[in-house]
Amino acid sequence: MKSLSNIHSNFLVVEGLEQCILNEVENYADLKREYGKVLIRRLKEWEEQSPERQLVVIGVDISKGIVPTSGIERRWRDLTGWVYQDLVKTSKRVDYIWYGINHQLK
Repeated sequence: MKSLSNIHSNFLVVEGLEQCILNEVENYADLKREYGKVLIRRLKEWEEQSPERQLVVIGVDISKGIVPTSGIERRWRDLTGWVYQDLVKTSKRVDYIWYGINHQLK
């Protein structure tokens, strides 16, 4: 993820997080759950620098379907799930949108 210091807005939307994680898994075979915790911490630090700042993360549910046979794809799926779990724990609000229907979880 690019440096957050270059962002000059008070509103940040992160979309495609699962693709970012896939790129990291493909480049670094030894990624651990800590990777996601560091990523989330950086995003939260950016948001907390000013009361006007707001972070919105849009994640795609990749947990449906058959478990991949490829080791890299399994690691990606696991790591993405962990990142989403950790993100939900630290978030003030969590919404799940399925077929355009919103359900606020938190």
